[in-house]
Amino acid sequence: MSTTSLFVELIVIGASVFIWLLLFAGAFIGFDLSQLDNTLLISSAIPTLAVIYVLGIISDRLADNLFDKYWGESLKAEYFEDTGEYYNARRNILINSPALSDLLEYGRSRLRICRGWALNTLLICLALNIFLWRRSELFAQPVEIAILGSLACILLSVGAWFSWRNLTRVEYRKIRDQSRYLSDQLGRGGQ
Repeated sequence: MSTTSLFVELIVIGASVFIWLLLFAGAFIGFDLSQLDNTLLISSAIPTLAVIYVLGIISDRLADNLFDKYWGESLKAEYFEDTGEYYNARRNILINSPALSDLLEYGRSRLRICRGWALNTLLICLALNIFLWRRSELFAQPVEIAILGSLACILLSVGAWFSWRNLTRVEYRKIRDQSRYLSDQLGRGGQ
């Protein structure tokens, strides 16, 4: 996986964190976005992108730990007897097949994005509702916005979770099967 791909992946994850942080800040601090001019927006773009990148790293690590604890280990156990077997199979692919390794890393990228958005969309939902409750005077129909926004966030979160789960299950199966294939090929002298 290229550095650029990893950077973009963490920006995509970090953007979801940035959304709920802005909503929380807007709810408790309040700010008028109409007062921002283009010069300020342009000059703050790079620092904001850096913050979003760091938020993506933090969110990815947090989501990884949570998802592994509650769902990932049981999914892995469907295909591998223990974690050592999983890492050996993965190492076999990474060392012995650059083409399969690239496909594996692409799948991991999609998995991380889904995992991050599954978690952060729930926080966006919470932040949106707090924002609408605290700043209801800004909207003609805050209750309707809250209901539709919550529904959209929940559907996105559930969809991202199901996608993560399916991608994870497929990844484990592919790692197991591809590693076995590579081991068989290497055992036969690569023929």
